[in-house]
Amino acid sequence: MAGLPHASKVEGEFQRVLHDRLLRTVFQPIVSVGSGDVVGYEGLVRGPVGSILESPTALIKEAYREKRVVEFDWIARACVSRSALAAGFSSDDLLFLNIEPLALASDAPPDLWPVITDAFQKFQVVLEVTERSLDRDPSTLLEGIDRQRPTVSGLALDDVGADVRTMSMLPALEPDVIKLDLKVTQGSPGRKAMKILDFVYEEVERTGATVLAEGVETKRHEQVVRELGASLAQGWLYGKPTDHPAPPRKHELGKPLERHVALEEVRTPFDVLGGRTISRASTELLLSFSDQVFVGGMHLLEPALALMLVPSPELLDQRALDVLSRLARRRVVSGALGRGVPAEPAAGVRGSWSHDPLLDGEWASIALSPSTAVALLARQIPGTKSQFEFGVTHDRRRIISAARCLMRRLGPRPDEN
Repeated sequence: MAGLPHASKVEGEFQRVLHDRLLRTVFQPIVSVGSGDVVGYEGLVRGPVGSILESPTALIKEAYREKRVVEFDWIARACVSRSALAAGFSSDDLLFLNIEPLALASDAPPDLWPVITDAFQKFQVVLEVTERSLDRDPSTLLEGIDRQRPTVSGLALDDVGADVRTMSMLPALEPDVIKLDLKVTQGSPGRKAMKILDFVYEEVERTGATVLAEGVETKRHEQVVRELGASLAQGWLYGKPTDHPAPPRKHELGKPLERHVALEEVRTPFDVLGGRTISRASTELLLSFSDQVFVGGMHLLEPALALMLVPSPELLDQRALDVLSRLARRRVVSGALGRGVPAEPAAGVRGSWSHDPLLDGEWASIALSPSTAVALLARQIPGTKSQFEFGVTHDRRRIISAARCLMRRLGPRPDEN
């Protein structure tokens, strides 16, 4: 009970901060590793100086506790936008701005919209999805990204390497900028850092994403960043967050923030086969092959995805659920979907957000990791109850598209319900 007065005080202060728009912005420079030029800034919000909510951690914790994340996010976005306009940055400068996925699919409050629009039209805005909330709700996240991406210059995925579940989402998000967590920058050339880098290099090769290294605090860190091949960097070596940033000098970014390719969007997982099926099969054969996919999945190297779609819940057998649950304990993003499948079909396993008739009659078993890419995809033959046309693919790009399709229907993480 002793903590109640403090909690009440924090709640009151948070309400005051939001109501009176008391957030403030500090900016940390982002530099081009090749030239050393400052090419932009990351805008970071803080609470009032000396307040119990001065730190960003305290602010976001209270926003989630009070379920006011969306409101907080828009106020923070407007705060950074207003400060960037006042700082006199040029139209060529990058402006990185942290956003919470829960707010991506919402509309800005009318009083905040003008200043946000002005900043987004003037600067090269890069929306930065934070690791702390990345995999809470993949469906809302992907919907929001689709909505916001045309309005900005790029999407960045923050803290890559800090959490294996964040990395599991990387192929489905295809960010324009991959921000390496300081554990990679400062931990190289350790084994863990090399494992993360191997995964990142694969994504860069596949999509053309730009790598930004965080946590550069010493000349040694800077040398490591050069060796890692990062194009951009930020950290105390280049400047601490400040209320009064100097406008960047004229610079050449060197590499545009754009990907080489975009994911193919499909209506259902089966569509990725493009008509290239193998044969017709009974449920017995598909159960056996699905078992092979997920038993093999026990050897998945994290970060990984393991997803299953069934045409009816009785086809979601206990063996598959046990494997998915064990994978979830290893922080593999695991899900099982389909008509009648519960929100948490097994411990740690995500179910459907809601029933989607478009997926009725389809079957999918997908395992995806840096070392594995396999998908069994099937569709019920009209007029039959247990006959399917099916195909198996090891084409990583097709599998990522199929996985992304299912993640759009995936419910929140069970521990977030």
